[in-house]
Amino acid sequence: MVREYTFTLRGAPWHARLLGFDEGGKTYRINTWYRPDTETSAVRTYEKVKDGFTVP
Repeated sequence: MVREYTFTLRGAPWHARLLGFDEGGKTYRINTWYRPDTETSAVRTYEKVKDGFTVP
């Protein structure tokens, strides 16, 4: 499950995505924070990392 949320850090708005899962007794997370004006490139990079991740 991917969780998406927004927050403010030092007065600036941020977005975040977090994918967490358990596999073989270990927990893994793929997380990114990005400013709203970089959403397109940030989400594209996040998706590449997520799709290319394999459990060691």
